[in-house]
Amino acid sequence: MSVFCRNVRKFAAELFKQGRMNRFIIRCCALIAGVLVLSSCLGSDDDDTALYSDMAITAFQLGTLNRYTYTQSASTGNDTVIKTTLTGASYRMTIDQVGCRIYNRTMLPVGTDIHHVVCNITTTRGALVALQSMTSDSLRWHSSTDSVDFSQPRHFFVYATDGTGVREYTVEVNASTTEGITFDWQLMKTDEELAGWTDVHLVAEGDTVRMEAADSIVGASKSERYMLSDDGRLLCWHDGTWHEEVLDDDSSLLPMVGQAACVSWPYATVEGADYVLMVGAPRQDDVPYMRVWRKICPEEGGGQWVYMPADDGNYYKLPRQQWLSMVCYDGTVLAVGSDLTMRQSRDQGISWRRNTTYDLPSALEGLRVTMAVDDSQRLWLLTDAGQLWRGFASK
Repeated sequence: MSVFCRNVRKFAAELFKQGRMNRFIIRCCALIAGVLVLSSCLGSDDDDTALYSDMAITAFQLGTLNRYTYTQSASTGNDTVIKTTLTGASYRMTIDQVGCRIYNRTMLPVGTDIHHVVCNITTTRGALVALQSMTSDSLRWHSSTDSVDFSQPRHFFVYATDGTGVREYTVEVNASTTEGITFDWQLMKTDEELAGWTDVHLVAEGDTVRMEAADSIVGASKSERYMLSDDGRLLCWHDGTWHEEVLDDDSSLLPMVGQAACVSWPYATVEGADYVLMVGAPRQDDVPYMRVWRKICPEEGGGQWVYMPADDGNYYKLPRQQWLSMVCYDGTVLAVGSDLTMRQSRDQGISWRRNTTYDLPSALEGLRVTMAVDDSQRLWLLTDAGQLWRGFASK
């Protein structure tokens, strides 16, 4: 690349550093830079440089990570900080190209410094990558030698080299906070009047929960409610009417009526939108795993449901079972069904692993469980034996 081309890049990078480029201006800059590079850098017959419309991240790798752990001297009682390093490449980053989300399924250990993370990003055909500030809309070019603060999800923008488009990714680097923490269950009551239920579920109400009769509603987002109909359709209640939802796959892959659960939570990438996850038992008898669907629901409603097939390479699929109950807890999704095994998904329903931290109480009685999370982030369980349990984390 000629000196002129490098100067164009340097000039744009300097504008980033000065915080003088918002999202609109950077698109203009990318387009202008593309034209200038094209006219200057292709001036020689020996230069085969070309510009492309590709704008995807194909690989995201963490560099060397620092980890700080603490130990206490048995003789003096003083705390000692021990610094070690981790090979970031050992913690594979998953790229969800549909949801434009990048994250690590395997949590980094407790004490990992995620405030100063070096990362190497590979894009298609040399697309340019910019990182948005944590406090404003300003952007700067990403460099594999600069550390990034991942204490919260970060937004990366990938610009096609021909200046025709941009794609935004949300990147999360997750470190465990549960090592050294125990999750305790407290039996709040055993009540015969609460026993023997078949069609109820728990609903959070402030710092406590209440029972509510189950109906055909599978779940809800902020702006919509969802129902599986007897004739095999997924319906949505929005703006005072029911309508059939848009699916990206065959409706025969929807869960059975009465055997599905749905949870939702704010979708960080799109302001006001919800991420909606629906999981349920297959309609086909020969399918051994639960069906999983998801969609991004904008604030005004709408969006398309996407089927998430049980990939053969996924060793942590959710086994087929009845009476599934799901909640969002501690930034993940917890699910329990008729096998009475608590499983956790950190990747929005793709894989489900047993997390012994959240194991059901050893004294639990009953065959069915319904769950809810209150405003104080305590987990509640109600069993069909009439037991009401409350769980909370402690050190």
